[in-house]
Amino acid sequence: MKKIISVLTMLIIIISGAVSASAAANVAALMYHNVTSDESRWGDYTISPEQLESDIQYFQSCGYMTMTATELATANMSDIDGKKILLLTFDDGYSSFYSEVYPVLKRNNAKGTMYLIGSYINRYGYLTEEETYEMAHSGLIEIGNHTNSIHHTPVELLHGIYNSSDSFYEVIEDIKRNGERLKEITGLEITSMSWPYGYYTVPLDTEVKNQLGYKISFSTEYDVNYFSGNTSAPLKRMNRECSASTQWVFDRANSRF
Repeated sequence: MKKIISVLTMLIIIISGAVSASAAANVAALMYHNVTSDESRWGDYTISPEQLESDIQYFQSCGYMTMTATELATANMSDIDGKKILLLTFDDGYSSFYSEVYPVLKRNNAKGTMYLIGSYINRYGYLTEEETYEMAHSGLIEIGNHTNSIHHTPVELLHGIYNSSDSFYEVIEDIKRNGERLKEITGLEITSMSWPYGYYTVPLDTEVKNQLGYKISFSTEYDVNYFSGNTSAPLKRMNRECSASTQWVFDRANSRF
């Protein structure tokens, strides 16, 4: 009898392990930058608050749930298996995130992740320390790392910098420095990042996660994600441009699953 129970126990463990290993969620990560009511500024990287709200409401009505980046990275896969997840990610830290995006997220009980360039904080047109702290403790916003000064470098020069043994660890230090500043501002650990211009190398991304403890990162490679809990490589994102309708954004994302 004991042998039978032992065998059954082993079978249950094996079966549950197989189920866990095959668990996956459909993750659409949308990438936003600036959000403003100033029509003259709308374009590939700037949209209106109405478009953002329309996106959120439509995806939610179609069964998508919003999460922050680190919530996804640390989720129990059995809890999100088969779920449709919307990640609302915002790069650079524009002041409009506080004045335009934050109210939209609160109205719709939607979560988002803001990736800040540390050297831009408190500059005109960008978030202040006080605004960043408030949102970080709202229960809706995760603050993430978008580097401190690396983002000032033209993308065409990053290839040489990232692949140079002389500057490799300088990049790590820049990310570390920004993470420490964001932690000082928010009082919270910083555990996710987006690469400037979406450009990265596998060794750099791996080192950031191993050395600095980051749980998840993002590129700008245009696609959706079949997420099984593996965050060893940056997740893909889809840029949201002003010229696209919400229906078009949804169809492009949903049709890729």
